[in-house]
Amino acid sequence: MFQKGQDIIWKSSLWVVLVLLISCSTSKPYQLTDVSPKYKEYQGSDLDPHKSKSVTIPVTKNRKYDEFIQEAHKAIALLEFGENVALRADSKKTVGEPVDKEMQAAAYLEEDLPVVIAKLPGLIQTNQDLIDSVPNDFDGPAIGRVSYELGNILDSLKQNSPKAIGIQNAIRHLRSDSGNYNQGKDIAEKDIKPVVEDPVIITNEVETPKKIEKIIPNKVENPSKISIKRLNRKAKVTGKAKVTDQINESVKKEEEVLSEEEKKDREYTDQIRKGLVQVFQWEYYRKPKNLEKILTTHPIPRVRAAAALALGRLKAGRVSLENAIDKDGYQVRPAAYKALSDIGDKRSLSYFIAGTKAEDPEVIAVSYEGLGKTKDPAGREMILTTGLASEYVVIVSGALRGLAYHKLDADVEVFSKFLKSNDQDIKEACLEALAIHGSRESLRILEKFVSEEPNMALLAIDEISKNPSLSATFALIRLNESQTDEKINKRIGESLLRRKAFGKYAIILIEDDYLRAEPNERSRPVSYIKNKEIGLILSETKKEFAVRIGEDILTDKYIQVKMESTLPGARDAFVTGWVFYPKLDIIEVKQLGSDGNSGKYSNLKKGKHNNLFNPIEEIKVPRKD
Repeated sequence: MFQKGQDIIWKSSLWVVLVLLISCSTSKPYQLTDVSPKYKEYQGSDLDPHKSKSVTIPVTKNRKYDEFIQEAHKAIALLEFGENVALRADSKKTVGEPVDKEMQAAAYLEEDLPVVIAKLPGLIQTNQDLIDSVPNDFDGPAIGRVSYELGNILDSLKQNSPKAIGIQNAIRHLRSDSGNYNQGKDIAEKDIKPVVEDPVIITNEVETPKKIEKIIPNKVENPSKISIKRLNRKAKVTGKAKVTDQINESVKKEEEVLSEEEKKDREYTDQIRKGLVQVFQWEYYRKPKNLEKILTTHPIPRVRAAAALALGRLKAGRVSLENAIDKDGYQVRPAAYKALSDIGDKRSLSYFIAGTKAEDPEVIAVSYEGLGKTKDPAGREMILTTGLASEYVVIVSGALRGLAYHKLDADVEVFSKFLKSNDQDIKEACLEALAIHGSRESLRILEKFVSEEPNMALLAIDEISKNPSLSATFALIRLNESQTDEKINKRIGESLLRRKAFGKYAIILIEDDYLRAEPNERSRPVSYIKNKEIGLILSETKKEFAVRIGEDILTDKYIQVKMESTLPGARDAFVTGWVFYPKLDIIEVKQLGSDGNSGKYSNLKKGKHNNLFNPIEEIKVPRKD
């Protein structure tokens, strides 16, 4: 009788243990459709992150843990799915395949990713808190099982969190890329149906931003404390390998089960990255021969295109670029045309003429610009008759820049006409063209534009600054004298310092006079001068002279200056002569300090000056009332 009682107690205890084990050890598979039913068509496809791995999640019967595990797996699956979509679309575009399926998936991801990314910091913090509380909420083997699952989730969240913004930007770029949008947008909008997702209960830790801001820095700075606790508990309960060892083993198994197609995609992406790094490296070290080799032999078109653009920036590799236009595909040819245009060699004239008849507007635009750089009369005629008459803004802009390289006075009127356009891009192209033309008349138009169009004044000043001539320096000084806007004066100062335009400059104060060949009022005039003209001071006489100005007789020195010639048909753009000092106002652009990072613009007669530019921002001292 006593033996039967013991058997009954033993069997009852065994059933209780089994029930407890079963209640803490059930699990269920997790699929892409658990993220949202709208991803059903992608489940099991090459885009599905769960295609090559089976994911099961434990059911702990504890609502707090189950809701978190479900939410965390949703975030991880969505990020991995987004990464697959971006990489696959990138690979397909490289080889010219349509990306309709990826575009449709990107339409869904563009809605879901921002919400998930915003929750990532809260999920990581909640995960760490739950790991610490596992021993208080579970007993026996369930501690090790739940701790192991939370450890895997934490590693996945930390691995995907740094990539989250990059994935989101890649999806946005895929959606906004005009080359894909015409195909993908209609498909995505046509197939999108309103979907009612399962409600997700978010814990207080995730919703409270203040708690996240206070706790995350301490946890992230010392993650080893969390790791040690979790690993020690795991070792005590199960007596098996450490969690990190099991994670590494699972990652290794995942890599082993990758399909051949996935391995090829990964190798292809790595090959692109390595190729682009080589291009940037050889461009930095100015090794055009190595870039030509990449352009000729590299198997991936995107890398060959990058090498072509690098050669254009180095102004080298003309023959290799022409061969690429003759023999390579559509992705490399536009880059090669752009590079040839950057070089602007006369020997590429036939390629530029052929490029103006291409189908790609970008190729046509750079071809017209290249035609201008050759300064061929036939090319100028093509620019005037067909380039400027195009219906594409980008082609008209390229034609305007190309026309400017001929530097003919008759073309200034053309630029003035297009500068009145209502199109912003056309106006910007005209400003570039006027700066490239660089004549006295074109620079005066830019000066006038600064006063008439304050919204584009800084852009006009930047274009003037790109012209390295002395005339452009004179234009900047005239603008600095006439403008009162602090932003404009600061930009002019920066430009003068970058140009190293240090020295003394003369501003003509009288209305009408002449620049003389000798320091004498009766000597031969060499050029006509008028009020507000600028000249570079070269020297001054050692002795003084008496000169009658109006009713006064003044005694002073003569100043030798270099000015722009105003005589019609003058052979040289600049002329040198003498002006009596009282007829001038002299300013000085002076470098301050040995590092050359600050400067001063001063008026020598009036004694006034202002700092042009100082990279160290001025510290504003609070005013004492």
